[in-house]
Amino acid sequence: MTDENDFNKSHEKLVKQFSNGITHNLILWIISKENIHGYGIMKKLEEFFNFDCNQCDIKINSSKVYPILSKMEKVGLIAGEWKVNENNKRVKYYSITEKGEIVLGHVQTHMSNVLNSPTWLAFFKDMTGMEINNEKRN
Repeated sequence: MTDENDFNKSHEKLVKQFSNGITHNLILWIISKENIHGYGIMKKLEEFFNFDCNQCDIKINSSKVYPILSKMEKVGLIAGEWKVNENNKRVKYYSITEKGEIVLGHVQTHMSNVLNSPTWLAFFKDMTGMEINNEKRN
């Protein structure tokens, strides 16, 4: 019989791995839509991970987001520029670079391939109970 504590730890680890894996792509996508500061990125990420389920609690905070931004800036996927915001505070705004656009294009291709795969669609249906309509939308 599985110990409930071991099960909870295993569940937490899976949820954390899921959120870490997708957070990088979400941040790059968010920045591709607008020049935005770190706090704004955190607020948008909260919209993605705001589940009505206390077992799926994924924390989005500065200790998670800013190291990702720093790494992305270091490898040239995004560029940061210090500006003064509407509250007269000096904040760093991020924009996507050409290299970031290329990487995001690869992510989009991969996502398209996933959504056109019968195996992945069966997985999503089993995990969510919903059919995914993979019609192209703009």
